Amino acid sequence: MALDPREELLPLRTDFDLAWRGYDRGQVQHYVRAAEADLRLLAADRDAAVARAEDLARQLEQARSQVHELTGKVDRLCRTPVDPDALSDRLRRMVELAHAEAAEVTAQARAAAEQTWTAANQAADRMRRRAEHLVAELEQRRRELEAEQRDLLARAHQQAQAVTGQAERRRRELDEQAARLREQVRQDFELAMTARRAEAARRAEELESAARARADQVVHDAEEHARRVVAEAQRRVDELRERRSRISDELRLAQQVLAGAAPLLEPLPEEELPELLPGELLSERSAPALELVVGDAEVAA
Repeated sequence: MALDPREELLPLRTDFDLAWRGYDRGQVQHYVRAAEADLRLLAADRDAAVARAEDLARQLEQARSQVHELTGKVDRLCRTPVDPDALSDRLRRMVELAHAEAAEVTAQARAAAEQTWTAANQAADRMRRRAEHLVAELEQRRRELEAEQRDLLARAHQQAQAVTGQAERRRRELDEQAARLREQVRQDFELAMTARRAEAARRAEELESAARARADQVVHDAEEHARRVVAEAQRRVDELRERRSRISDELRLAQQVLAGAAPLLEPLPEEELPELLPGELLSERSAPALELVVGDAEVAA
């Protein structure tokens, strides 16, 4: 019968904490894997031996059942004897042979049962001794592994303490170095900041002077540009005013021409035309003159 995994002699998984400057991780894992493989083989052998013992026990029980059945049959035959006087010679001979065969079968069955029982007991003893041997080996292996594990943990703890102490000393040294370095950096920074402040003040004065000169130049350029823009605008305004005056004169001249040409546009007595509206008469008679005047005005403009 297989053992409950919770009742095994040694767990098949062993975890080790990682430690700085401890055992080589690969070697530890290889060792643990090899130990687990050995334990698995031993457990498999143990389970196989237990299964074999159970199988032999079942065979023994079957042999016992067969012997019991044959014994029952023989007993039934013996309890119902046949009267030889009531039978013929042939039947009497058959009964005698049957009794002899039954006795032989009974003897063989008993011998086979005894042999099977002996073999089963011997096999069970061998399996028991094998299982006890395996259990002893597993127990010895467990004790060895526990001792190795305790030793490994003790050495790892010692190394961890040593490494921790060394790390603490190194940390204090680094803290002291960092403090000295910070002080040196602070002093250098103060010196550098003093020089940089002086340089920055001088640079600021130079930039301020340059900015002031540049601003003055920009203001001067802007004023000069504004003066040019104003002068150009004034010149343009004067030109527009002159053009407007010239156009006004040309319009007045055109009006005078139109006023002088109005009597010439009236019809003669012999040229009686249908009565037209003043706008229609002006559009027909004075169109050429207007076009001439407007053309002169545009040329003059």
